[in-house]
Amino acid sequence: MSRNQKPVILVAIALGALIILPLVILMLSRAGGDSTHASGADGVTVSGRGDTEVADFELRKLADKVESLLASDIAEAVRQGDIPLEFMAALNRDTDKARSAINSGKLDRAEKSYRAVLQSIEAQLETLALADKARALNDSTYAELKRLEFLKDAFVNTYREAVETYNSALRALNAGDFEVSVNDYEMTGAILGDLEARSIQQIGSILEAAKIALEAYRLPAAKSAYEEVLRIDSANPDATDGLAMVQALEGIADEVKEIKALEVAEQYEAALKELDALSAENPNNPFIRNQRKAIEAKILERDYAGLLAQAAAAEASADYPAAIKALEAAIALKPTAEQEARLAELKANYTAIRLEELLATGYDALKAGRYEAARDLYKEAVALDVNSKEARTGLEKASSLYLANIRYSQNIANAEKYIKEGRFPLAAKFFNDAMRSRPSKVPPAQLTEEKRTRAALDAQAEKVSVSIESDKRTFVSIIGVLPPDRFKEMDLNLYPDVYIVKGTRSGYETVEIVLKVDATKPNQTITVECTDKR
Repeated sequence: MSRNQKPVILVAIALGALIILPLVILMLSRAGGDSTHASGADGVTVSGRGDTEVADFELRKLADKVESLLASDIAEAVRQGDIPLEFMAALNRDTDKARSAINSGKLDRAEKSYRAVLQSIEAQLETLALADKARALNDSTYAELKRLEFLKDAFVNTYREAVETYNSALRALNAGDFEVSVNDYEMTGAILGDLEARSIQQIGSILEAAKIALEAYRLPAAKSAYEEVLRIDSANPDATDGLAMVQALEGIADEVKEIKALEVAEQYEAALKELDALSAENPNNPFIRNQRKAIEAKILERDYAGLLAQAAAAEASADYPAAIKALEAAIALKPTAEQEARLAELKANYTAIRLEELLATGYDALKAGRYEAARDLYKEAVALDVNSKEARTGLEKASSLYLANIRYSQNIANAEKYIKEGRFPLAAKFFNDAMRSRPSKVPPAQLTEEKRTRAALDAQAEKVSVSIESDKRTFVSIIGVLPPDRFKEMDLNLYPDVYIVKGTRSGYETVEIVLKVDATKPNQTITVECTDKR
């Protein structure tokens, strides 16, 4: 938009005079008016009637709107130089006429004058808005022309038409013919939009043909198509990459075809092996590198689908651990929110089912006296759900009974051991310890063993008669039973046990004899004599 180049200070002074002067005139006219004119509540009155009356509501709104536009939008346009001062002065003169008509009670004339002023203001504001739009379109259309300049060689006529239409719009803008300018700018944008759409379609079609040729290893056709795209758009990344692939395939197309056949047959590992061999001969080849990534992606998809199928089959057969394991492996290959949610649900279902199974089996093992098995089952249940009171209580009870059973079993075993050795008091001690730690439920085999041990100890509860013979020269003693003494023969009543009978004689070797007193073998006789000189 062209701006008035008058000094800003002069414009401001003139504008202030034009705005303030009508107000001063209005105030003076009211102050010196006929006594029959009385100010109404809104400050606009009519005269010539018996009583003072306020002008009608619609006229008041019209006057307010005109005054507001003059003081704001029009005044700002004058300050910017978009509207000449003469136009502002004319508006003010017409507005003064409208005010005078109101004061004279000529409301119809006042309304007509205000409407004329409003029409002029709105027409001028529309012109200003159109000018602003034209200026904005000038900048944006110029930017589009520059952005699409790379197409001018491929679409000579269309691009030239766009430039010529833009120049026409610019001339109209400079001449102040804003409507024509806006129309030409919009036409330029439409021409450029059509140009870009046609170029996109053309480039896309050529790229599709190039891709088909490349996949069929028709390298000359692919190369020609990609080069054609670059003639249209020299910075097209797809064409640039495509040409790189063509160059990478030159000299290895036959080998790649064989690898592609393996890929089509889903022999991915064999295809990778051949690719690796080809890569060793052609290091850093971008086609081989991309092809390897593509095959690896297919292997991943194949394995992923297989693991999902395994998980589904295992779940259908209620083999939840296998289902969870397969699903976890699938998620490790390709995490997805859907499969992670499925895994969480599967684990929750398995936990509930397995927990119920463990609690039932653990309880049965506990009742049957299989405390170690019960403990292990309850321990697994607690690991699944530490908040399960039944699992915690069962684990505590099973562990306690398992410990008691261990003590019981070991004491019974020790008792049997010492019974076999003939050390019946020691055996009785371990047996009594076993009875103190005896669990409430004892398996049949252990119960049979307990009864046998008890019977063996009961059979050794009474003293047994034993005779010791000597030569009256040897001192014979039994620790805790018989002090050293010389005798020919002595009868003793001893509890079944193992005793050490010792014989000593001055100048002779000491003799020690192990005496096993057994109630099933009464009336034993042993001879204790020291006969070997030192």
